[in-house]
Amino acid sequence: ATVSSSTQAGIIYYSHEKYFRHVQHAAAMGLEKFSNDPVLQFFKAYGVLREERIQEAISDLENIRNHPDVSLCAIMALIYAHKRCEAIDREALQELENSLKEVRKTAGGAALYYAGLFLWLMGRHDKAKEYIDRMLKVSSGSREGYVLRGWMDLTSDKPHTVKKSIKYLEQGIQDTKDVLGMMGKATYLMMQQNYSGALEVVNQMAVASAGFLPALVLKMQLFLARQDWEQTVETGQRILEKDESNIDACQILAVHELAREGNVTKAAERVRNLIKALEMREPQNPSLHLKKILVISRLCGRHQPILRLVCGFIERTFLATPSYAHVATELGYLLILRDQVKEASLWYCEAMKLDENSIAALTGIIWCQILEGHLEEAEHQLEFLKAVQQSLGKSKVVVFLQALLASKKHEVEQEATTLLKEAAELHFSNMQGLPLGPEYFERLDPPFLVCIAKEYLSFCPKQPRSPGQIVSPLLKQAAVILNPVVKAAPALMEPLYLSAQVKYLSGELENAQSTLQRCLELDPTSADAHLLMAQIHLAQGNFAMCSHCLELGVSHNFQVRDHPLY
Repeated sequence: ATVSSSTQAGIIYYSHEKYFRHVQHAAAMGLEKFSNDPVLQFFKAYGVLREERIQEAISDLENIRNHPDVSLCAIMALIYAHKRCEAIDREALQELENSLKEVRKTAGGAALYYAGLFLWLMGRHDKAKEYIDRMLKVSSGSREGYVLRGWMDLTSDKPHTVKKSIKYLEQGIQDTKDVLGMMGKATYLMMQQNYSGALEVVNQMAVASAGFLPALVLKMQLFLARQDWEQTVETGQRILEKDESNIDACQILAVHELAREGNVTKAAERVRNLIKALEMREPQNPSLHLKKILVISRLCGRHQPILRLVCGFIERTFLATPSYAHVATELGYLLILRDQVKEASLWYCEAMKLDENSIAALTGIIWCQILEGHLEEAEHQLEFLKAVQQSLGKSKVVVFLQALLASKKHEVEQEATTLLKEAAELHFSNMQGLPLGPEYFERLDPPFLVCIAKEYLSFCPKQPRSPGQIVSPLLKQAAVILNPVVKAAPALMEPLYLSAQVKYLSGELENAQSTLQRCLELDPTSADAHLLMAQIHLAQGNFAMCSHCLELGVSHNFQVRDHPLY
């Protein structure tokens, strides 16, 4: 008996998604049935290796390196492991390199397949393709080989290569129900935005291999890509019935609560569940922790309880692997959003210590300098960054910081607003063709767009346009920046409020009112929203309503009285 196609597909899927503890768990489950299966033993060791448990991985791999099916991939993994050791054993490494050359000469189809698979999972696509192409020659076109070759093209960053993947996938699936092949085909159709085609394939899989969770996860992602939130949430809940701490379902349900519902108590609960799932199911996986929590940090606005949860989690992640500079830069960004500029600056400096070439850390430090009013230092550093940009391509944050600096130094308005426009264009160009999903929200980065919109508003007229006057082009720019955020995440308070402000200043008083109404449904205590509502009533000549709004504002939030507008 051999390991079922869905067991192996699950292991490969989790490996590719970098769920390393899931890989070990799925392999261990398989080994209960097939106790000496070398492929399952290899994957179990691979999961251990990717959690940086190097010595344990080395001894597991040594045990299977003489089995012909996994000899090549085991030796490659051993070479990788030895290079990760603190003290590198040169002799052992040399012996492995020689052994690899020998084994390669006589390797059969299976050995070439698993070697190609290992190289692809390690991100070495070109080398992986060589092995699989050779395997397809040796084994006169094996189905698994075609499926894997299709996945390699599918995960390429070159669109024309991705287009070629479907040919290989179809060749591999033929008339079977190969689970990995079907997952590939559904993913391909989803990337081509053929969502109904992709759903059809996922539904076929559900029939062919019931209980294969990755297919349900893909279905949830598909509903989200179609912007069908109702079915997305329903599928997420179905996944949790089968697997109560499923990371992807926990993440999507938290995203839904933050972006669409805006109930802070429920959202905090969802975020807690996600963090718990990550810490329990993937305890030694800092990169995955950061990858799955980023979208939450981009959607939680200024909700302190959720920001505290997220910051605490990212800090724990950093303490577990203090060499990750990008974890420190993320903390810096979150602290800027919490107006804790001093603390933000410390984290950015920490990131610089870990990686002195980190552009993200340097831009963070400059951002803090501007916010703290150290404009000369900031200008000096920005000059240096602008020079670096010429070789690396433009960064939206650098362009935004140039605008922020120009604005703080009260230079020509034209200069700052031109830079703001450029920053926004760079930002949105990075999102073209992305379906709705966690990555979309992460790249949408609402807090960053809020920063740009606020800068625009600082240059706009402070009174609503009177009839017959033209609308300031800057207000139009601000609207263009805020619209995608309000559309995708209508429960985010700050972009919604700014959008109401833009409408008010553009003279669209009724529109502004209905947007503010939504703000107040989300947060009845918002002083800003009550005050803006009062201003609108004032502009319409409704003095009674104006004072009613002020009273309401005061009853919800006593600080309204200290606001200069009051």
